[in-house]
Amino acid sequence: MRIKIMRELIRSCNPQRGVICELGAGRKCISHGIGCRKRTTIDIDPGTGPDIVHDLTQSIPLPDDSTDIVVAGEILEHVYNSRGFIQEIRRVLKPNGYLIISVPNICSLRYRMSFLAGRIPAHAAKADCTYASGEHGHIRDYSFGEVRKLLKGFRIVSERSDTRLPKTLGNAVIIMAQIMK
Repeated sequence: MRIKIMRELIRSCNPQRGVICELGAGRKCISHGIGCRKRTTIDIDPGTGPDIVHDLTQSIPLPDDSTDIVVAGEILEHVYNSRGFIQEIRRVLKPNGYLIISVPNICSLRYRMSFLAGRIPAHAAKADCTYASGEHGHIRDYSFGEVRKLLKGFRIVSERSDTRLPKTLGNAVIIMAQIMK
């Protein structure tokens, strides 16, 4: 459902003549099949077949003001310097460009039930301390409010979740924001 919603949001940005950059694209590129002038996928894992293999915790290897739409699905929770990551997105977006971002919602009903049962949810942040050697997981948890705080300088266009529950109880935080340059 999250991917379907994100694809709807991308389409609402009229990407036909624009440039889409998908960060952390992985094997299942969210923007795949959506018509655009140019698409660039960036991922740290060369095995997923991205256009550019790059560690996004360092930078985004694109010129300033070069992208109309940035898609970041389920990546922010893996980034230590979230403000720096958002600054890099801001840098590569053209004036009035769009960011479509999703992260797991730490306030979801599913997570709340785990906490009530005395368990840490499987995907809750562990800061890589308890992951098996070589594994990388979530290092920070987010809610709608936490993502909004990071998006200063953006105008929030849409906030959605992936369930029929009130959005604050859904499994995903999905936000479309427009850069104000």
